[in-house]
Amino acid sequence: MDVTTIRRSTRAREIALAALQLFARKGYAAASIEEISTEAGIGKSTVYEYYRNKKELFLAAVTEGAEQWFSDLDAIGRETDDPIERLQRIAALYIQGHGPEQTDLKSKLFYEVVSQALLENGAFFDRPHLILSLYQRQIRTIVNVLLEGVSSGRLRPEIASYSERIAINFMAWLDGLVIHNRVAGDQIDLRAQIDLVLTQAAPLMGKN
Repeated sequence: MDVTTIRRSTRAREIALAALQLFARKGYAAASIEEISTEAGIGKSTVYEYYRNKKELFLAAVTEGAEQWFSDLDAIGRETDDPIERLQRIAALYIQGHGPEQTDLKSKLFYEVVSQALLENGAFFDRPHLILSLYQRQIRTIVNVLLEGVSSGRLRPEIASYSERIAINFMAWLDGLVIHNRVAGDQIDLRAQIDLVLTQAAPLMGKN
């Protein structure tokens, strides 16, 4: 890959990441290309050199956000091989991020992605395969945690036969907590909810 291509790729990522922050704060409909260019510290015309329209930029921004998320998941896997602890850390990362402000931004972005997948003129409406791909990648990550836990002898062998169903329910539970957090705010102690469920699940999933 030549230097010019690398530079263009880097600039495209920088613009997408700047857009990601603005989309999370203001929402897809309210965020403008002009505001995004200001966020990125470049001219409006420069944005259009890399992205044809706001919809294309939103798709790129969400993709970059997803890559950050999967990078964080990989880091958790390197830090501990205990399956229950890994699930706890994944849940905490999904719900709380790195602080209250990011939690709020994450929940807003979650709603934006869901909305843009459901609305008939939404950015993701005619690209359901992109959402499905991200979802399946998350499921595979959880399945791998469970299967590695079985292989290491930390989890019950029978978990291997329904690991995908557990993973689907795990992600559905996290999505539900995100929704509750968005609606009820600080009235729900999300960390306590995570600890309660996974503490109760540990003896059921672990080998005696």
